[in-house]
Order: sequence, then C-alpha cells, then structure tokens
Amino acid sequence: MSVTIKDISTVKKELSIEIGSEEIEKNLAKTYKRLQKKAKIKGFRPGKTPLNIVKRLYREQARMEVMEEMLQEAYSAALQEHDIAPIAAPEIENVSFPEDDTSLTFTAKVEILPEITLGTYDDIELEKQSTEVEESEIDAELEKLQQSMAQFKTIDERPTQEGDTVEIDFVGRLNGEEFEGGSAENFSIEIGSGRFIPDLERQLAGLELEKSCDLEANFPEDYHKEELAGKKTVFTVTVKSIKEKNLPELNDDLATQISGGEMETVAALREKMTEYITSSKKDKVRNQYTSEILAALRERADFELPESMLKEERERALTAARSRFTSQGIAPEKADELINSHQEQIESEAADTVKNTLILEKLAELEKIESTSDEVGERFQKFIQSSGSNPQDIFEQFKGRESDLTNMLQREVIMDKTINHLLEKVSYKEAVAEKSETAEIEDEAP
Repeated sequence: MSVTIKDISTVKKELSIEIGSEEIEKNLAKTYKRLQKKAKIKGFRPGKTPLNIVKRLYREQARMEVMEEMLQEAYSAALQEHDIAPIAAPEIENVSFPEDDTSLTFTAKVEILPEITLGTYDDIELEKQSTEVEESEIDAELEKLQQSMAQFKTIDERPTQEGDTVEIDFVGRLNGEEFEGGSAENFSIEIGSGRFIPDLERQLAGLELEKSCDLEANFPEDYHKEELAGKKTVFTVTVKSIKEKNLPELNDDLATQISGGEMETVAALREKMTEYITSSKKDKVRNQYTSEILAALRERADFELPESMLKEERERALTAARSRFTSQGIAPEKADELINSHQEQIESEAADTVKNTLILEKLAELEKIESTSDEVGERFQKFIQSSGSNPQDIFEQFKGRESDLTNMLQREVIMDKTINHLLEKVSYKEAVAEKSETAEIEDEAP
C-alpha cells in the first residue's frame, strides 16, 4: 500500500491511497473461501461447491465486499502510519477498482485540529466588577415574591386603573385596514407592566367594563415589524373583565408561607435572598470575565477553523434558536424568518464558540489540566439537578453509550477548571468612576 498526503489547508488533508494486486488477491481469496462455505448451489452439498464455480457466480459480490473492507482497512492504516487524527468522517472520492483486480485506488479528505499558538495570556487586564448587593436589589426581589403571592378580586363597579389585570378583545387597523397580528380575543395584561405597545397600554386605564372604544396609538420607531414601526394605528378595545391585585403584607407569616416553612422571619428571608443575589452576581461577573478573556485570546490566536466543527455548531445554534422561538408561541414559518434575518450573527457566534472551545482545549493540554473521579461525580449530580431527571432516567437515556456521558462530564469539568485557571492568571484593575457633567465643567474651570 502506498500513501501520498497533500495539505489542502491547515485543517484539511487529502490522502491518496493505492493498494496493489498482491493484497487484493489475498483478500479476494479469503472472501471466496468464506462464500464457498455458505454457498447453496443446486447439485452441490453446502461447502462443497468447486471454487471456480463460486468465483464465477459470486465475483461481483466478492469484489464489492473486498473493496469496502480494504477501503476501511487501508484508510485506518494510513491514519495510523502518518499519525493523523481526523475530527470527522472522511470524504471518500475517486474510487477506482479495475476489473482485472490489479489495483484499488481512492482519495480520502480529512479534517484535523488546527495548530494553535496561544502566546502569553497572563498580561490580560480586566476591569473589576462589583458583586456587592444593594438593599434596593433585595427589596426588588422580595417585591417579586409578594407579587407572586398576590390575590385578585374581580371588579365591576369602576373603570380600569393602573395595576389592574384586564382581559380585553382588540382589533388593530392601519389606514382603516386590519393588519396581521393586530387582533386578539381574551387577551390578559396587567396595566403598567410594559408588555404592550406603550402608547396603547397607557390608554387602557380609565376604560369601562363591556364597553368598546377606539384608541389611537403610535407604534415605537424601533418596533420589530418594519411595516408597523412609527405608524399611527387605531385599536378597537373591549374590556371583558377587570381584576384588582391585592398584595399580601411582607411579614413573618408571608416569609414562612413563601419558603414552605424553611424561614420563619422576614429577616431570614432577606438573608437567603442576599445569598441568592450574591451568587447570581458572581455567576454573571464570572461569565463576563470569561467572555472578555476569550475575546482577547481570540484576537491573539489566529488559526483556521475546521468546517465540520463550524457546521455542527451552526446546526446546534439553529436548533436552539428554533426551539426558543416556538416555545414562545411563534409559528415555525415566522421562527425560520427570524432565524434567516439573524443568519450573519448566528454564523459569527458559531465561529467564536468553536474558536473558544479549541483555545480552551489547547490551554488545558498545555497546563495539563485534568478531571478527577470526584469532580466528575459532582458534575453528574449537577447534571441531574439541572435536567430535572432522576439518576435512573439518565442512565436509561445513555444506555449503551455510557462512555459518551462520562466523556461529556469530564470535558465539562476540564473546561471549568481551565476557565478558573485563566481567571486566576489575569490581572484586575479598579473601575474608573464616570465623572458627571458638573464635575467635568468644574475640572475645566480656570
């Protein structure tokens, strides 16, 4: 067997492989012997058919089997001999297997990981981000909990007002004509929640029950539907029901109720909320730091990306986007339309994600960062918690491919540890406080 290797790019190689007649004859002979043992031909007992008859009757089958077997064997041997590690299935082309069995030639195009030179990264400097929790933030979260425990009272003796939850029918018209998506029945909205067109929502207060009225409203200039942005419309609105929200008092009884008995005082609830907000802020800051570090490393490490990895990431991103849109009640056709309009952004983000992955993997290799069995076990527990499944369901899901689950968990551990390594190596500077306009004027004063 002879192998010639051609570099198509830094991440793609073409292997030209030729197998000689001697190897072909040896494999054909083995195949004919195997076929002879199981051949069922009239006039001969099983396994007793003369070899020349087997060759004549099964020639094409034998050649096909030999070709497929030798293609795989030769390809695998070529990879091992030349120390090539493909990252995706090969493109097998130009297969030639003459009828005289003198040779078998083919080409195999394979993608490999790029050579990555990271250079230094401990000179990266990030601006410090605060994770301190303000009292106002705690108050805001506690108010959300209050809102979740609100009671509603049906109102029929007064008009709508700010804070009411109303159920309405509405029909929107642009230049006297109804437009797509501008109508709904039994639509529920809290007045003042900011979920509606601002100019229209402001006018929902003061309407009377079971009465229809026409409300003029301008769509925002930056409205996502270009054909409606900045346009004046008329909505015919009918209030079907009015519900007044009554918030419970934030006291120890509510704290006990909200926490299911875990916390018996408002003070304990505030402490728990402080821990929650602090944790959320730390996660947010860590993600921001990580994003900034990886952006800096992408600038420093210039290398070609394998198309197979880009394609896989694009498909993953498209599937996630489509699932997100449809879960929001957006029709599949509209979801595809939205995805197509953001194609360039999706492509760019996919490229960044692939590059981030390759950089982190290279760094893990250089720093000899590995996972331990305990760390993988902890990651598995987190995986179970985030999936909402029990361990048995997870094992059933990965039955027969347990190694895939283990590899996934090991990889996640290594990626996390590599990011932590980066966060420890870079430096941090204090944020520069922005001056007010007054302060700037004072600085410039003579």
